[in-house]
Amino acid sequence: MTFEEAKKRAEELRRLIEYHNYKYYVLNQPEIPDSEYDKLFRELVEIETKFPELITKDSPTQRVGGTVAKEFTELNHLFPMYSLSNAQDFEDFEEFTKRLKKLTNLEEIEFCCEYKFDGLAVEIVYRDGILDVASTRGDGIKGEDVTANVKTIRNIPLSIPYKNEIAIYGEVIMFKEDFIKLNEEKEKLGEPIFANPRNAAAGSLRQLDPKITASRKLKFYAYYIKSNYDIGVKKQSENIQLLKEWKFSVPDIFVSSKLEEIKNYHEEISNKRSELPFDIDGIVVKINDLSFHDKLGNVGKDVRWAIAWKFKPEQGITKLKNVVFQVGRTGVITPVAELEPVRIKGATISRVSLHNFDEIKRLNVMIGDKVVVERSGDVIPYIVKVIEEERTGEEKPILPPETCPECGSKVVKFEGEVAYRCINNSCPAQLIEKLRYVVSKGKFDIQGLGDEIIQKLFEQGYVRDIADIFSLNAKKLFLAGVGEKNSLKIEKAINNSKTIEYDRFITALGIRYVGEQTARLLAENFQPIEKLINAKPEELTKIEGIGEVVANSIVSFFKNEQNVKTIKKMLELGVKIIYPQKEESNLLGKTIVITGTLKNFSRDEIKRILTTLGCNVSESVSSKTDYLLLGENPGSKYDKAKELGTKIITEEELLKMLNKTPQELKKLISKDQNLTLF
Repeated sequence: MTFEEAKKRAEELRRLIEYHNYKYYVLNQPEIPDSEYDKLFRELVEIETKFPELITKDSPTQRVGGTVAKEFTELNHLFPMYSLSNAQDFEDFEEFTKRLKKLTNLEEIEFCCEYKFDGLAVEIVYRDGILDVASTRGDGIKGEDVTANVKTIRNIPLSIPYKNEIAIYGEVIMFKEDFIKLNEEKEKLGEPIFANPRNAAAGSLRQLDPKITASRKLKFYAYYIKSNYDIGVKKQSENIQLLKEWKFSVPDIFVSSKLEEIKNYHEEISNKRSELPFDIDGIVVKINDLSFHDKLGNVGKDVRWAIAWKFKPEQGITKLKNVVFQVGRTGVITPVAELEPVRIKGATISRVSLHNFDEIKRLNVMIGDKVVVERSGDVIPYIVKVIEEERTGEEKPILPPETCPECGSKVVKFEGEVAYRCINNSCPAQLIEKLRYVVSKGKFDIQGLGDEIIQKLFEQGYVRDIADIFSLNAKKLFLAGVGEKNSLKIEKAINNSKTIEYDRFITALGIRYVGEQTARLLAENFQPIEKLINAKPEELTKIEGIGEVVANSIVSFFKNEQNVKTIKKMLELGVKIIYPQKEESNLLGKTIVITGTLKNFSRDEIKRILTTLGCNVSESVSSKTDYLLLGENPGSKYDKAKELGTKIITEEELLKMLNKTPQELKKLISKDQNLTLF
């Protein structure tokens, strides 16, 4: 490469890297996978190494990151937040260790290896032992002030037993299980879903309303400490231990000076990463001796004393053949990409959701494009990048439909919403999705009434609204093409489902923005249902956890006469509601968390029993947890409870405390209470 060619390419690389820095660090909207970004950066480093005179002060290799988004106040970091250079394979890692041996004059170096979390890096500053401020990485010198939101993350201590000024560094992440639940909830509410846990964590932390952040179950894992004062630790592994003692969640670590052992550790973690509750994309290898961290410092934007050894990405390249539009229960129209089948990590991928048209715009994706598809752990596959250089000019733009693909009605996009919607309440696709929703788990939970049978029943006119489900019998099911034995089983399941807890009944109605948690609040505060039907917005917003938007949606739902008629029809067809009753117990007001599988109760049953007994059932262990109910094969909640000293009780101990048998407790949630018809 000549000097002029190198100059031209370096300018192009700087422009590309700065653009992707902005998309990734500022907007949290990465357009390319990390592996692609790393290639661009490494190429620029190679050119500037070969031609040092081409290095500019504003080169990405000489700076720390992007600029700060305008929605939040800027906050200067206590110490600069530098980045890590990347190793793509063992050879890269080995080269890194050779450089360190030259710089340190050591024959052997002890390393501390940690998970490389795929989340959002944050600096938290404590002063006088109290959490003072928190900020995102930003440009490395200053970031966004997210103090109010960080304080809502339950596993972050609000105080620590250290009084001098100190900065704690770590990653805000979302567990895969919580990510899946969040997307399921957003789908139920007719809202656009997140593409992956990192986007969900970033989007949740960067909310202007801390209440929204608090509802998203974010986690923080601390991995570094920095202070102008002596904190009494000499090694990074001691840093981790101290953080653990200060009640921070910390990553598992592996300490070794043997490269072959670190290589084996990298391979071991790569193989088991899909089993972890969170996403990681590599391991971070740091010199364990902290004295070398300050001595070695940084070069440009990267520290010299650590490296991120990445895993091979779980990606595939394929062609986007077509886009179809799906209509959801609330009328939201979701674009779905049809792909040429591609195998990624043992699964064949032929369809992926494009979520909404903002996502299509962000990706700049077109029909006919070659795209990079990623699949990570349990997370649904998604498109991470378009390979624009392979475009032929024959690609076609993806445009929003003007009419509903199912009913032909007009499609609208309301102000302040991302989604396009079909506003025809009689749209067949919406009605079918509502029927599928009402029979699903957590609602009426009618076993055997699957998607295919619901489709048949709808097409043949046996069901047109959710109340019609309760008019079905074996004869109608048989005439619709369901087998005789199966018809009898479904008839029995429908009859058994007619007695339902009040909160599940509310959830089953499919009121926009009302998920299971909001339904429980309504069930506790608005009995009988006539009271809920006639509730005013100001009465609803008095309940903590119900805001103005949700209240207006509830009022609007019951103002629709057809919805009220449907409820009355359900009751006339034999649906009976169980209203919640608080039973006197010695657990009244106690906060309980459940982990593992119980012998005598399903998870849903025990939650309802404990709620009936006046307990607060929480999903996560904190200092406010009174009891952890321990079942077989417990998860990470068990470790957290032991760490916090939370009282742990078994199923047998719970029964003894309550002085009741499993059958007696189950009766608490199966009382036959009729609903007064209006």
